Amino acid sequence: MPSSAFSRLLLGLSLLFLAYLGLSVVAMLTQLADAADRLYLGAGQWVFWSLLALVTGLVAWPTLQLLRLPAALRYPDSDDPQVLARYQQRLQASLQRNPLLADLPLTDDAALALALARLKQLADAEVRNVAASVLASTALLQNGRLDGLIVLASQIRLVWRVARIYGLRPSLGQISYLYSQVGACMLIASSLDDMDFAELSAPIVQAATPSALASIPGLGGLGHLLINSLASGSANAFLTLRVGLVAQAYCAPLHAPDRAAVRQGATRQAVAMLGQITRDCGTQITQAVHNRIKESLQQTAQATVDSVKSAAQGLGQATRSAAQQVKQAGLAAADSTLDAADAVRRGTRNQWQSAVQAIKGPADKED
Repeated sequence: MPSSAFSRLLLGLSLLFLAYLGLSVVAMLTQLADAADRLYLGAGQWVFWSLLALVTGLVAWPTLQLLRLPAALRYPDSDDPQVLARYQQRLQASLQRNPLLADLPLTDDAALALALARLKQLADAEVRNVAASVLASTALLQNGRLDGLIVLASQIRLVWRVARIYGLRPSLGQISYLYSQVGACMLIASSLDDMDFAELSAPIVQAATPSALASIPGLGGLGHLLINSLASGSANAFLTLRVGLVAQAYCAPLHAPDRAAVRQGATRQAVAMLGQITRDCGTQITQAVHNRIKESLQQTAQATVDSVKSAAQGLGQATRSAAQQVKQAGLAAADSTLDAADAVRRGTRNQWQSAVQAIKGPADKED
């Protein structure tokens, strides 16, 4: 089959897959809208149209910005000096328009090579940053549908940002291929919940997990959940790295890329970059979880100490109050006893006086 016919076939297949991707996104948004409708009756329609508008904007805006860029330059296959000279002039003009290279004097081949190396370094850093963001976001969310939307938005934005770094865009066929790759990554990300990647990434994740996390009693289940979360995030980060590297190969003004070679090279580079990204993000996430657990334990212990202090203070106050009441009751009882004794004494004295008076009365009459 001629190469042009094969390219048209691949373009048609990519467009069909993009149409299938659109239907899958609509079905995913419908499920999210149904969930919102169950939470609050009548909210499903608003959620569906709002999410559809958001996803459409996230796809359409970078695509339009991408199409506004000039097509990528390709190193000519011919050894004709005139053809090579024209390519050098076009490459120099393209690099001079790039604001990221404004401080470089692009006067010779060494300067052009240095400029291309700087752009590759910036593109690699952008791919790593977006992949790390995808890893952290999808590891924390743990929701297949939301993970798929995050991967879709992040990778389309990544393709545009890589193209903006070079100031050049892939061809229309390459853009359709890239978008079909993004769609495949979104479908994979949305179905990672049904797969178990823990065994594949467990050594990396466990190496990144702080030893203090394992030393806290009762956190074995949390450690397993953390490994599964980071495993899903690492899978999404790998897919994002691969898409970013393929976009970089199509945007860089180098030799005409062969699709199979680009795909294999992107896979190898993504595997090489994934380990460091997983270790860095895994360390940050597990350290954040460890610090949060430590803070929670400290807050619980402090609350317990405060409760004990409050109970002790209440008990002391109750004891002092009871003692005071006992003292007051004792004093009242003593006063009552004294009053009773005084009353008895007065009564006895009065009776004595009455008896004496009764005895004196007849004696006085006899006298």
